[in-house]
Amino acid sequence: MDVIKLLELIQTHQQWVYGLLLAYTLAKTGPLPLVAGYVSGTGALDFGLVIAACSVGTIAGSNIRFFVGSLLSSRLFRWSPKAAPWIALGAVGVDRFGFWLLPLYRFSKGTFTLVGLGAGISMNHRRFVVLDAIGAALWVAAMVGVGRGLWLLGLQVKPEWAAYFGLSLMSCGLLATVVLGRRLKKFLNPYALAALERYRHQPA
Repeated sequence: MDVIKLLELIQTHQQWVYGLLLAYTLAKTGPLPLVAGYVSGTGALDFGLVIAACSVGTIAGSNIRFFVGSLLSSRLFRWSPKAAPWIALGAVGVDRFGFWLLPLYRFSKGTFTLVGLGAGISMNHRRFVVLDAIGAALWVAAMVGVGRGLWLLGLQVKPEWAAYFGLSLMSCGLLATVVLGRRLKKFLNPYALAALERYRHQPA
């Protein structure tokens, strides 16, 4: 299937694409919104609806995780002994750095569930909603906006260079996540271990 036929298919079934975007962003913070932003530049998708679907999905996903962490925290530590240290790490991270972490955690691969559950354990919901909404707006605007920008860039240069630019951005983000994530984990690990013992002894 060539690109033109694929775009025609997307435009014909765009309501399903918006649903897919919502489900995808509810589950994770991967690169699909960037692709959707790029496709919206061709007119096959509506730019505003792409923003709306991604925003609703990612905010719903983070709040679901918050309430799971809030309501089931003691059970999570008993049911998932392998995941428990990571959940405790997320809770301690939010407790100590929530003001900075919540607006930015979607940009770090693999932290959506970890931070969402941790926030439910260590933060009140009103504060979480405000900081998380700021983070959702930043992430959606950046991802969809970069995708749209790559399409605009592709009009002026060879399309493969636009793809190289996108891959470079993703590679830099992944490298920053690995380097900063390791340092943050090393710093927080003693606090997380202490918190883990405390959480495990909470009443169910």
